[in-house]
Amino acid sequence: MNVAKPAATVIVLRDGDAGPELIMAKRSRKVGFFPSAWVFPGGRVDAVDSQFPHVGTVAQLVDQSFAVAAVRECFEEVGCWLGNGMPSATLRTELNHRTGQLPLDGSLVADLSRMRQWSWWITPDTEPKRYDTRFFVCCLRPEEATSISQDEQETVEVCWIRPAEALQRHRDGSMFMAPPTVLTLVELQEYISLAQIWSAANRRQVEPIQPIHDKSGPTLQILLPTHPKHP
Repeated sequence: MNVAKPAATVIVLRDGDAGPELIMAKRSRKVGFFPSAWVFPGGRVDAVDSQFPHVGTVAQLVDQSFAVAAVRECFEEVGCWLGNGMPSATLRTELNHRTGQLPLDGSLVADLSRMRQWSWWITPDTEPKRYDTRFFVCCLRPEEATSISQDEQETVEVCWIRPAEALQRHRDGSMFMAPPTVLTLVELQEYISLAQIWSAANRRQVEPIQPIHDKSGPTLQILLPTHPKHP
C-alpha cells in the first residue's frame, strides 16, 4: 500500500514595499519529487521532530511535530530559523548532509506560537510518492534578519517574491510549480498586509484536500474536492 508520508511546509512572509512577500525556493533537478519546481520551504517529518523543544502550539494541530519539521526544513533549505537561539552554519551543513540533527539540549527552541495552519494537502493515490503535508504561515517581524540562501542540496535558488508576481512567472513558464503551491498563491494574493493574512489564518478551518487524477479525457485533469466529478 502506497501510504502518504507526513510532511510540512511553511510560507514565510514579510512586509514589502508593494505588499506581502514570501520565500520561495527552486528544487534541484536531482530530487525525486517535483524536480526543478518552485516551492515553499518544507519536507518530511523526521522522528527527532517529536522530541525537539518548542514553545507554543499550533491550533487545530494534533501532532506538533509537523510544525517543528516546518521550522527545521526552513532552516535547512533557505537558512531562515523560526525560533529561539542562533543555529550555526555548521549545523545547517550537517542537517543537509544528514550527518547531524537538531540539538535536544534546549540551546535551540522552535517557536510554534508564531505559526498557524493554512491548509492540508494529501498527494493523489495514483502518485508513486505520496505525502500528507501541512501548510503553515509565519510572519516575520520588521527587525528580524531576512537574509536567505539555497542549501545547494535540495534547493538551488531562493528568493523573496510577491504572490501575484510568482503566479505571473508561473503563467509565463519561468517558475514551474505544483498545483497546491499555485492554489496557495492564488489565495494569498488577495491580502494586502501580513495582518490580514494572520487574521485569515486564525479563522481558517483546515480540512484535508486530496486531488484525484481524471484520465477519462484526452488529457490528464487534476480534480479538487469542489469539482463535481471528485468523489
